[in-house]
Amino acid sequence: MARLIDTGLVRVSRDGLVSAVHQNGHGATTSVEARMLSHARTAVRIDEIVQSIAKSPEVADLYRHLFSRRLMQVPRRRGEGWWFSLAVAGLLTLAGFVSPAFFVGVPVALCFSFLQYGRSPVTKAGKDALKHVTAHDRVHAVALHGFSGRTGGQNVGELFDLPQEVVKLIPPRSRRPGKRSKPDGGGCGSGSSCSSCGTTSGGCGGSSGSSCGGSSGCGGGGGD
Repeated sequence: MARLIDTGLVRVSRDGLVSAVHQNGHGATTSVEARMLSHARTAVRIDEIVQSIAKSPEVADLYRHLFSRRLMQVPRRRGEGWWFSLAVAGLLTLAGFVSPAFFVGVPVALCFSFLQYGRSPVTKAGKDALKHVTAHDRVHAVALHGFSGRTGGQNVGELFDLPQEVVKLIPPRSRRPGKRSKPDGGGCGSGSSCSSCGTTSGGCGGSSGSSCGGSSGCGGGGGD
């Protein structure tokens, strides 16, 4: 979305309606952008197009690409009781000094705590790739922070002259990994940035593509 706005291929009205400038998909550099331009042949609200594209086969292919490069992984939602298992492990450790038999339960409690703690959809390799991405233009700023984020003391949406009322329409990035973030299915339940997933021509093969995967990515740096 950010790249399409940046290159003038779509227009966003003051009330949040997205319209493609051309009716033939001209200017699309990725399958995600082609799908978005096709969807915007008639004016559609920005939140509706973002949610629709997030569930498209094209974004599912993008997820598979990121998974194949080990930049993303299946996330685990953090359980609210993870700290309880950790506390039990601590108590069992203390009890073990009285009766060594209690030490047997420590690994089990730690295992439960680890499983409940959850994990990010972005792998270590994905985070390493994100370290080299900077918001050197407004499209990258969206990939890293989302339209509702801030960079250089300025709201990212303002870089595109988007009113805050329009920015607020865009679904916020999830702070917790979503159930839909899997290698075989679309959705942007992770932190990846659904609004900027189509910003690269290489299917997220370059540095800016990696930011798409992290972020929310497509939770990572991505935003809305």
